Amino acid sequence: MADSKKKYKFNATSKQAWADSGVNFLKGSKVGSASGYVVAGGVALAIPHRMPRVQTAPSGLARFQGKTEYSDQFRDRQYCYCSMPNKPLRAYSPLAPRSRLAVEDPPIPFKSASSIRFGGGLHNDKHRFVTTHQSFFTGEPCDLRSNPGILSQHATFRRRQRES
Repeated sequence: MADSKKKYKFNATSKQAWADSGVNFLKGSKVGSASGYVVAGGVALAIPHRMPRVQTAPSGLARFQGKTEYSDQFRDRQYCYCSMPNKPLRAYSPLAPRSRLAVEDPPIPFKSASSIRFGGGLHNDKHRFVTTHQSFFTGEPCDLRSNPGILSQHATFRRRQRES
């Protein structure tokens, strides 16, 4: 019965002799995932099997020379616009560049010019934190008139003075 069982030299639990230590520790292993082993810095590293050379296509067979959809979408195209003479023919697309109006190039700033502008926008810095009372207070005494027509005419007159 002992003859029918194969005995492998590799046994991780048995005590190893000095001849079986280091690189020789894995010498009888049956995994076959490496062609050999090297110990570097106390760490066992496997030497991989050689890869078979990749066969290149014979010179008689040409490689694929067509265009893929992906590469065709991202190639450099000629700048086109609707009133351009001698436009290149393309497949119809409602958003095609040949159907659009010409777009001017954006202005290129000088190398030493700054593009930061202070004080522009919705508010002027001088009147930034001015309240409504500070904007419209004129210092006049209370108006004792109660006629709505006269009051509206007076308010219209003041607004026109303020805006001009």
